[in-house]
Amino acid sequence: TPSRSSLACNMKLTLLIAFAMLAASSALSLRRRLLSGAKSYGPVCMSDSPVVAELLASAGYGHLVIDHEHGPTDSSSGQALLQAVDAARGRRTARLQGLSGDHPTEPIVRVPDHDAAYMKKVLDSMRLPGGVLVPMVEDAATAERAVAATRYPRQVDEPAESVDGVRGCAFPFVRASGYGTDPDYMARCREELLVMVQVESARGVESIPEIASVPGVDAVFLGPFDLSCSIGKAGRFDDREVRDLISAAERAVLESGDCMLAGFRSGGRGAMEMFDDGYSLVCGSVDLGLLRDAARRDLEEALGGVDP
Repeated sequence: TPSRSSLACNMKLTLLIAFAMLAASSALSLRRRLLSGAKSYGPVCMSDSPVVAELLASAGYGHLVIDHEHGPTDSSSGQALLQAVDAARGRRTARLQGLSGDHPTEPIVRVPDHDAAYMKKVLDSMRLPGGVLVPMVEDAATAERAVAATRYPRQVDEPAESVDGVRGCAFPFVRASGYGTDPDYMARCREELLVMVQVESARGVESIPEIASVPGVDAVFLGPFDLSCSIGKAGRFDDREVRDLISAAERAVLESGDCMLAGFRSGGRGAMEMFDDGYSLVCGSVDLGLLRDAARRDLEEALGGVDP
């Protein structure tokens, strides 16, 4: 019969192994976790404010999209936002238990388009792990150019099937590699950079099978408001044609078997419902909308319903 001391020793060993496995799991990038079946929910930062970015990254979201497409953020101010997100990483981890576990909030930069020069500036300023979201991708050729912009040219010691790229190489001197202190940075780019392309039109929906099959595309991201706008029914999410278009897009991504489904929440849909419908990553609120709504609630509560 095992002694109490041996049982206690075995229990301690089991706990140590469990903690080691948890630590290893927590070290996984968002990309790796999503590919393993995890889920992530997060907001969009359009305010161009490092203070707001740091606050949101401290709140416990799985990811934070930093928007360079519609907001005033550019590659210069965007680096300050990335630094703010990194500052929050050590203080708070994502609290999506059962979805993505306990992990730091990761930044995803939505670039203005698939321009390789702009992508290079963004990636040179981003500490991994993280991701990029490329808008207005309507065909496989555009998706291929977007992926190529995120990759360095294939090196002689890389497999022949690895994705070739056009990204300019200055990694020994940029923030992304710790200014040259990360000798594995090029390899980490292939493993820890989440690459998503955004489909926003009816034409793009028709091309999803080809887009999803492009090597290097990790997820197809759906913009429901843009999809509805593309058929002249902006924001009419109760309209049958709009619902059918969004459903067709979702089905095309899921049936492709080549990449994950991601997207913005549309009116009347909850994040958990979308996860159940096959989404791996969902974006919900926008920082400016959160501030607007909070300000309105504050005014209403302070004045007790009296018109100011």
